[in-house]
Amino acid sequence: MDFDRVSKYLDGALIFGIKPSLVRIKKILELMGHPHRETEHIQIVGTNGKTSTAIMLASILKSMGLKCGYHISPHISSYTERVWIDGKDISREKFAGAFSRIYPYINKVNSLDLGGPITQFEIITALVFMIAREEGIQVMISEAGMGGRWDATNVVHSLAAGLTGVSLEHTEMLGNTISEIAIEKVEVIKENTRASTISNDPEVLDIFKKKTDKIGARCYIYGRDFEIIEKKSMGIKGWRVSIDGVYGRYTGIKLPLIGDYQPLNLSLAVSLAELYMDVKGKKIEPGVLKDAVSDINIKGRFEILKADPAVIADASHNPEGTVKFCHALEEYFGPNKKTIIFAVLADKDYRQMIEKVLNTADILILTSSGSSRSLGAEDLKRETDSIMEKYCDRSMLPGEVCVMDTIENSLNYALKISDSNDIICITGSITNLAHLYRIFKRS
Repeated sequence: MDFDRVSKYLDGALIFGIKPSLVRIKKILELMGHPHRETEHIQIVGTNGKTSTAIMLASILKSMGLKCGYHISPHISSYTERVWIDGKDISREKFAGAFSRIYPYINKVNSLDLGGPITQFEIITALVFMIAREEGIQVMISEAGMGGRWDATNVVHSLAAGLTGVSLEHTEMLGNTISEIAIEKVEVIKENTRASTISNDPEVLDIFKKKTDKIGARCYIYGRDFEIIEKKSMGIKGWRVSIDGVYGRYTGIKLPLIGDYQPLNLSLAVSLAELYMDVKGKKIEPGVLKDAVSDINIKGRFEILKADPAVIADASHNPEGTVKFCHALEEYFGPNKKTIIFAVLADKDYRQMIEKVLNTADILILTSSGSSRSLGAEDLKRETDSIMEKYCDRSMLPGEVCVMDTIENSLNYALKISDSNDIICITGSITNLAHLYRIFKRS
């Protein structure tokens, strides 16, 4: 198959949903000759920050001379964004070729009636493991798609595992409390694994420590075993960070990412790099680490796409992420007029997200990404109106709330009403950003 046909097949596989089981991924890997066993692994779980941590970690390990890769999800514009091999996204040709080679195994698994057809994420995970084997990858960094226990990436026995933090998400699958969700996520920690976390939630930390104690894994906790000792804002140029790591001290790191959560993600990436390299009997070189992240860029993470007026793309898609996004927006652009374009998926906890953007935006534009999972713009408006009705102090609300049919029309309207010093933001779902990048690619 060519890449376009592969993409259509994977798009269609979304209808098979999410199935909490490892039976299908284990079967397809068995048919493929267990490719995941020929690569070393690091896993990252958590509610937010997984992608940023994985990308920073991969950059550090590559700079240490390792042939490494990462597997992240979801993508913004292309499936190739999900698979990074030794310094760059996989090519369309390699992705399609690898898919063609596992296609017979997909059909075989689907013929076995193992609780339904193999899911999109399971297919891509198997594909990644095969590519890692074929490319001679030494260590693959995998971001869990959802949870941990039943995530397809959890077929591996990682040498190191990272937990970013835990908030309520996918409650229909993972549980209705922070504790229940944390219990699912820590299941990626296996015997002899070294695990680190940047969570400061007492419930989560208790579960994290109990899990590592139970199976004899080593645990490393932010504030006890590693920490940020300097964090100085450089405005929209990012941060100057110094980190006291598990095994070394790394000072004067220039991190060109906006958002006060990114230095914390970096500290987790550093700890995981240290833990993995220690298994190999090596240490992280401070100068190499500084170079590794000095020009790093992560799509859709408070990403400034243009200036005058500034247009910011952000992939925040849950309440915790939206709180962090709005905090960063106030921190960097407090006095500026802020227009927020907001579209959200119907299966998210969007009421809390709406409330936060209402308190931050001067103008709020409600729309839809056009995704089959997206909440319709008129439904979003009704939800927003019901939330606004409870406010006695109207000064806490935007001066204007309007509805647009598409991301493109929303952006065009925002640009029309904005002056050079104003801020335009698109947030609420990663599915919004594919439209945005296409618009900027045409312009």
